[in-house]
Amino acid sequence: MTLARTICIVSLTYLAVAGLQFKLSPHEELCFHEIAHRGNKVLAFFDVLSWGYGAYAYLVVTSPTGRELKRFDAQSEGKVDFYAEDDGEYNFCFKNHQSETEISFSVNLETDYGLSEVAKEEHVEDMQDSVDHLHSIVSAAKVDLSEFRLRESQHRHLAKSNKRRVVTWAIVECVLVFFVAVGQVVRIRKFFEQKMTV
Repeated sequence: MTLARTICIVSLTYLAVAGLQFKLSPHEELCFHEIAHRGNKVLAFFDVLSWGYGAYAYLVVTSPTGRELKRFDAQSEGKVDFYAEDDGEYNFCFKNHQSETEISFSVNLETDYGLSEVAKEEHVEDMQDSVDHLHSIVSAAKVDLSEFRLRESQHRHLAKSNKRRVVTWAIVECVLVFFVAVGQVVRIRKFFEQKMTV
């Protein structure tokens, strides 16, 4: 049986964004819990940062009643988007069956506290709906932007690593070509010196 670790993220502000990066060992389960109230919009995004065979994650999202909301099997990335139907703790449980995997995970919770109580008059309902919609779009864009930054950082690291390898190999090739050239000159010299003595 594997050891399960649990991290609780409690959201009390109007907009809570939690971005995490963690390593998941083989056959390990790691659960994150987000407390939401009925009507809250929950956005979550995960991305596997590791490369190679077995660099996948299994994610199961469950409601406070234990009902499975979403499942990802052997995926390298995924996005979860839903409105909370019940008050309570929503679980995001990651599993890994192959090799150690590094994962980035972010949760964005929009609570119903704030914008719904800005204006009560009927003549501003359309404007309130537009503001709520724009807020939802901006929140999703904020989550996507943080993921793009993380990917850009990962790709920059990979490019620097590849550049270092190419430069190292080029230096090794230059050294080898130099020694081959010196060896050929010495060999040809000996060949002509032997001809002259005969």
